[in-house]
Amino acid sequence: MSIPLTAAFVVLRWSVACGHRLSCFVAAGTEFTKPARATRGLPVRPGPGYDGQFYYRLALDPFDLSRSAFGIRFDTLSRVERIGYPFIAWLLAAGRHQDVPLTLVLTNVLAAAALGLAGGILAISAGRHAMWGLVFPGYWGYLWTLGRDLTELTAAAFFLFALAALVRRAPVWSGFALLGAVLCKETTLVFVLALAVWSIWQRRHERQRRVERADAVFAIPLLGALAWQLALRSLIGSTPVLHSGQANLGAPFVGLVHGMAHYGGLLPTVAALLWWGELCALVLVTVGAASNAARTPSVLRYLWVFALALGVFASSGIWLGDVGFRSLDTIYLTGWTLLLFGRRPLWPWAAVSITAWCVVAVELIRFL
Repeated sequence: MSIPLTAAFVVLRWSVACGHRLSCFVAAGTEFTKPARATRGLPVRPGPGYDGQFYYRLALDPFDLSRSAFGIRFDTLSRVERIGYPFIAWLLAAGRHQDVPLTLVLTNVLAAAALGLAGGILAISAGRHAMWGLVFPGYWGYLWTLGRDLTELTAAAFFLFALAALVRRAPVWSGFALLGAVLCKETTLVFVLALAVWSIWQRRHERQRRVERADAVFAIPLLGALAWQLALRSLIGSTPVLHSGQANLGAPFVGLVHGMAHYGGLLPTVAALLWWGELCALVLVTVGAASNAARTPSVLRYLWVFALALGVFASSGIWLGDVGFRSLDTIYLTGWTLLLFGRRPLWPWAAVSITAWCVVAVELIRFL
């Protein structure tokens, strides 16, 4: 999906759903944000609000990691793990609080552009035209990220740059990109661990035991993540990674079946039709990826299978909710890498992605 379409979505949402207020993308709620103490001009609606309010609070001052500041209280201290996205927004705002609503949105738009660029590099590596890289920011779940100041797009951009560098045999650059992804979304760490297991297995198979430059792809993000967790333990007295993500995994297929039963019972409501349509689109991309898997570099195929496994074990909390499957974006990203490296025409799967993106965009433009 092209960057002009991404920008058009933001502008239309800003004008239609948000009444020309970028601060409404924050989606602050009274349960965690106190209107009397919040920054001037921040709309606060009744209820819990949404995750963007916590990244907004960090973007106001990423060096203040206290539980409450600027009238906003973290629901969990694990929020501070995802410092990458709000830190970039803070840099773009140059510390000016009044500019943070704009720079949070701008950071995500730039991340969408970076995601397309990384996808273009992958497409060239696969022998495709660079324009095919635009399918990556076309994941419909990223519309929720754009519309509510969330972290998935920045994490995805770093993650895809890591894959592009990995394919081009640049493990050091890949390692630094993965560190960026981990600092934007700590759950990316499971892919780093998966790469470490892959590397150890390959080395055992080839009977090599010495440390190599290729180990940088997992050593850099692991050491960087460890340093950040130790810093957080010193600053806030807690190690958030030990407590985050515990409710995201469960018995295989239970979460998916729960979601299907829930939204099957809601048919033919708009929410149910959207959920089933998004699921079908993700399944079609997955089927296409499976049909091309044999021609794909083995490490990309391995990461795709790992992403699918995480989806199979995802809890009901991941599969439920009208959020475009934004937490399952790695299935889409790794699936499209397999499609690129195949030899079959890409237009059928591109049409699926574009259709899903457009339908969700129309709904979110008018939905606050």
